[in-house]
Order: sequence, then C-alpha cells, then structure tokens
Amino acid sequence: MLEFKEIKKYYSANEQNFPQLILKEYLQYKILDIIFSSQYGNRLIFMGGTAIRIVYGSDRFSEDLDLDNLDLTQKEFNKLMNHVKRELEKEGLEVELRNTFQNVYHCYLKFPRILFSNNLSPLKDEKIIIRVDSFRVSSNVGEVKNKIISKAEIFSEIKVYSSAVLLSQKIEALFNRKRSKGRDIYDVVYLFSLTEPDYNYLKKKVGISRKKELFTKMKKLFSDEELIILARDVKPFLINSKKVKQVEKFNLWLSSQIW
Repeated sequence: MLEFKEIKKYYSANEQNFPQLILKEYLQYKILDIIFSSQYGNRLIFMGGTAIRIVYGSDRFSEDLDLDNLDLTQKEFNKLMNHVKRELEKEGLEVELRNTFQNVYHCYLKFPRILFSNNLSPLKDEKIIIRVDSFRVSSNVGEVKNKIISKAEIFSEIKVYSSAVLLSQKIEALFNRKRSKGRDIYDVVYLFSLTEPDYNYLKKKVGISRKKELFTKMKKLFSDEELIILARDVKPFLINSKKVKQVEKFNLWLSSQIW
C-alpha cells in the first residue's frame, strides 16, 4: 500500500481538505480491485453512491460499497470477503472482518490504527470502517457496463450498472426508503446532468413511466423545510459545500425542469 503522502497526490487540492475520506476512498478502490479480480468478480455488479462517485465522477464522497450478486451463497460471500481480508493484509494492513447474513449480505471491514499511524487522528483506537452490502439477485436488474477504475497504482476492470439504472435506483430510494437521505437527493440531481432514468425500471418499481409525472410526484415528497434538514446529512461529504443547495433547492430545481 502506498504511503498517505503519495495517495494525496492523486486528489485535487479541494479533495485534500478531506484526508480521512481520501484514505477511506483509496481503500474502497483497493477492495473493489480485489473483489472484481477474484473468481466471483463476474457475478458481482457495483452500484450505489460509491459507484456514482468512483465510476461516474460525482463530487460527493461516499461511505459504503454496494453490490448486486448473482446468486452468491452465504458460503461464497464469506469466502470472498476473507479473500479480500487476506489480500489487504499482504499489503501490510491490519484488518478486522465481520460478516452478517440477513436479507442482505453485510461485511464490515475495519482498519484499526490506520488513521493514527497516518497522523489523521489523535486517537489510537479510531478505525476506518467500510461496509460491503451485497444484494442477492437471480439476474441483473438493468443495463450493466464494463468500466475501468483507476486511482494511484490501482487499475481494474469492474462491472457496474449504467448511469441510467443508478439514477432509477436512486429515484426509487426517494419514494421507498423508510428514512429519507439527503445524499439520495444530491445523487438524483447529479445523475440527471448525465442521463435520463430507465422508465421501464421506474414503471415496475414506483409506477411512473413519464418524466413530467415523475417530477410532479417527486415535488410532493419533501417540504422546503424538510430539505434544509436533509441537506445536513450530505454536507460533510461534499467537496464543494456550496453545492448543498442541490438538496436545499430540490423542489425549485424540479419546478424549473417541467414548468
């Protein structure tokens, strides 16, 4: 593993204002490289906020790794995550691992003392924690792309959902997530700058098949006061904090798109 002073060189000056998040993201790249280079790599599809950041260039840091898996058993997922742990340890990293299996497979990868040893925390016991969430599916839910991810010495081919599918999944989360998150709103606005959603997907998931209908219904989801509160969820992860307005002014943005 590279020293942190070397890792920083691959990030912009503004990104370097978030040293702990830079180090965490570098570890995310490492984990993805190991996962997709493994024997199970062809049965996994990258998704979620970190995919939007790493693959599609969002300016929001993200915390967890989300993956659809094509019928991986619990035993196979456990084998994969232990392989990740061993490969990271080969690079001199101390790694703790815990897997849980419910409706979704969860793996908690903990990196003790890494922040302290890189002078990023005064607390010896503070850990970086990366959660890998994997959703078992019998087939992919939409278009899948083969992409290259590259950061520092890492260069890896991965499978990831198209930006249109990721946007559709984020819209679905706005309608169906029990606890609303400002990061979902931020990602929706960002992804609309790149693509349009997959309306066949949205028809199945939320019963919406047209853009005007979608924007009209999204505008009913949150009051302006709620958006101010939700913006607090995402602000600590924004490279440019002023862009928190993409959440705060979500309703106004929606109105500008259809009227």
